[in-house]
Amino acid sequence: MKPLSAGTSRWRYVIAAMLFLGLAAGALAQSESQPSTMSTTAADESRIASAPAGGPAASIAEVRSPVRMWVLLPPLLAIILAIVTRQVLPALAVAVLLGGFMMLTHPNPSWGSQFAGTPALLLGFRVTIEHYLIGALTNHSHMQVILFTMLIGGMVGVLSASGATRALVQLVSRQATNNRRGQLMGWIAGLLIFFDDYANAMIIGPTMTPIFDKLKISRQKLAYICDATAAPVASLALIGTWIGAEIGFIQDGLKNLGTDRPEFLTGLSAYQIFLYSIPYRFYAIFAILLGFIIAFTGRDFGPMLRYERRAAADGDSQAAGLQFSLPATGKWWYAGVPILVLVFVTLVILGVTGWMSRDISRYANAGFFEKLGEILHNADAYGSILYGAILALTLALVISWFTKSLNLRTSMEAFMEGMNRVLPAIVVLVLAWSLSSVLDDKSLGLAFEARYLLSQEAGVGLDPTFLPMIIFLLAAGVSFATGTSWGTMGILCPVAVTVAASLVGDLANGTERVHLFYATVGAVLAGSVFGDHCSPISDTTILSAIASGCSLESHVWTQMPYALLGAIVALGCGDLLTSHYHQPWWVGWLAGIGVMLIVVLVVGRRSSRPSVILTLPHHE
Repeated sequence: MKPLSAGTSRWRYVIAAMLFLGLAAGALAQSESQPSTMSTTAADESRIASAPAGGPAASIAEVRSPVRMWVLLPPLLAIILAIVTRQVLPALAVAVLLGGFMMLTHPNPSWGSQFAGTPALLLGFRVTIEHYLIGALTNHSHMQVILFTMLIGGMVGVLSASGATRALVQLVSRQATNNRRGQLMGWIAGLLIFFDDYANAMIIGPTMTPIFDKLKISRQKLAYICDATAAPVASLALIGTWIGAEIGFIQDGLKNLGTDRPEFLTGLSAYQIFLYSIPYRFYAIFAILLGFIIAFTGRDFGPMLRYERRAAADGDSQAAGLQFSLPATGKWWYAGVPILVLVFVTLVILGVTGWMSRDISRYANAGFFEKLGEILHNADAYGSILYGAILALTLALVISWFTKSLNLRTSMEAFMEGMNRVLPAIVVLVLAWSLSSVLDDKSLGLAFEARYLLSQEAGVGLDPTFLPMIIFLLAAGVSFATGTSWGTMGILCPVAVTVAASLVGDLANGTERVHLFYATVGAVLAGSVFGDHCSPISDTTILSAIASGCSLESHVWTQMPYALLGAIVALGCGDLLTSHYHQPWWVGWLAGIGVMLIVVLVVGRRSSRPSVILTLPHHE
């Protein structure tokens, strides 16, 4: 990857400095308080979960942990080092190592005698390698992700070497005849693969890569489009792998209310609250719409503009991807059939595994979509994509052999080369999982501390109209630092529901109560998506870079200005305008779209690329 301009270098040091100052400010705030010496125990967690709605802050404050938010040091260090060095791999390795040494002060009871007798200096290394790294590799779901990522990479290699990719480009080129149409096709495809964020990235990326290459659109732009339509779309979908988890987190919050549920929540189910909160998921909505604005206007800003200009000039930004020499022969269905099989088989196995694992009693009297959400919540998402990838790869190999486009030797070489292309990114993915397990470790107590921080807002005379903004900022910060949306939802959503019900329940205006409650639920769910979308340690971010064939560093750096724009607009035009200034949600939508469009038109610039039209020869 060529170095960017000095301006880009200055900006990344500025952002790193801002993160450092934020960390220092957090440390200063920590030192001003006097936490007790009590640690969080399972009993404490049980007491907090059963605390009444009117007093969550007091209940949590009774069992303060001495670690507090210092558990965020490893991910913050990883982010700062990644920005400064522009190398994610060593940044993640150092952060995981720091987490391993932090665990020495709070040993995990499950270790038993595993590390007994190990000197302190070596113990940190052993914990890092044996507990976190090997633990990430032996996790069943993680192995499924690694396998289907490598298999899809191998399938892309086979399709490219057989000429199928070239033929598919020829077919699609009838519609994607220029740069704008190519980007819009990628964006629309991202909306169509709505049922899972992993499936979105791993299907759209390899499919659209050759089209973007021929149109001289950077791989970084494709990775951005994949990422902007992965987690944001999946989090809003009424049918998919996310809906069950989101409803479950809301239900946990309702359970915490017990018999003290406010009158305005009487008769409302978690599913209904999920539906009513959708218009208030401003960040997820604006992230999707900003992707459309960028594609339609053809304007970019920040580092993305430099990569787009480079791609328009010489196409050298494509160097990191799943690229093969494309034969002149091949038919579009050589690639089309395996890709369709991948989508179809994934959906079928999702339905079958979800149906077999469903909890009938839980939704006995529920509506169709609510039952469907329960089915998909219990589905094996990773296993579905894995078996879909196996069948799609097998079909791609069989087609290449029977059509004599490849022999056994060349197809195996193409398969191995395709897998080899994704191995560096898989290493990053494993390190990201290891860092995530540091944050999930109950011995360090991140979940407890985040809930404490949120619950404190209930005891300081907070204006309820600012609650959605505070919730969004907290969720966005935690999700960016941890790289996980589901983890952030699991930590913050139940207590956000409880706190929101307590704060807004006393408002005289009934309409305002309902509006603020839905806005708060929408804020925590949308804020949780922020980190999944753009954090350098998010698995979805990493997979989007893998699937699009660009380096993780360039993907994170190029999409960050767009993600921050969406977050700022969501905070101002969304949460502030609709909650504090009592405007309807559709006013927030219109204001947000207008602001984003103006920013793109004023700040954005075209890449000055020529009018590229695909003119590949057609082979019957």
